[in-house]
Amino acid sequence: MILSTIKLARQNLMVCLAVLWACGSVSAEKQSAAESVRDLMRRGVSAENSHRTANAAEAYEKLLQRDTTFEATVAPRLVNLYLSMNQPAPALSWATRIARRHPAPKAYLAGVYARMGQHKEAELMLRQAIRNTPAAAQRVPLQWQLAEAQEHLGEEETAKATLEKACRATENNDLRKTSAQRLTALRKRLAARHAKQTAAPRTPAAEETL
Repeated sequence: MILSTIKLARQNLMVCLAVLWACGSVSAEKQSAAESVRDLMRRGVSAENSHRTANAAEAYEKLLQRDTTFEATVAPRLVNLYLSMNQPAPALSWATRIARRHPAPKAYLAGVYARMGQHKEAELMLRQAIRNTPAAAQRVPLQWQLAEAQEHLGEEETAKATLEKACRATENNDLRKTSAQRLTALRKRLAARHAKQTAAPRTPAAEETL
């Protein structure tokens, strides 16, 4: 009876030691993974601050493969890094993921397209967003963004019309004031361009046609 009790006690001890070892192993793995995430974040930030964009992007990519909870913080950095490296495909891929949680997804994506120089795509996306936004307070900032895209496309009169519409779109004084300021700034830019074109010397070919 005593031997049976001792044997049972030894078995229980072995089971407890096995459980403790397993728990310790899992804890060590979690700690190691957490340290790896911290190291990757530190490495990414250091590389980004040192303008080593490729190294920063690599560190951030590895970090998000290991822990997606950092995506809201790291994904926008990846968009900026890939755009600075003139790599539109991965930039747009990450921007699309960000847009899924963004309060104004089309406006955000339109901004990314504009930064890539794809202003026509940005314009189309913004027009769609404006059609689907009934509230004037939310629609007016989209019109500001649309006017910028139109100006980049050389559609200067259309851009003016967009800002004029924005000025009339709401009774909110702050929005109307900002719309008016943007319209004034646009008119000044257009006047300066027109004056520069007028003052430009004629080429010999142009002289011959007169």
